Amino acid sequence: MITFLVVLAVIVGLSVHIAHGVDRFGSSNITDRDAQRQQAELSVMYGRMSHHR
Repeated sequence: MITFLVVLAVIVGLSVHIAHGVDRFGSSNITDRDAQRQQAELSVMYGRMSHHR
């Protein structure tokens, strides 16, 4: 049982380590226009909120 838990922890740890270095939006050479547009809209909304304070 302990061996199973150790192996499971190693697999999860390696998966997290590998996933941390991978971009979420596919290849690094591809620009995600939707993500850029959403980030720009959120920045504008945040700017408006901070302006009204």
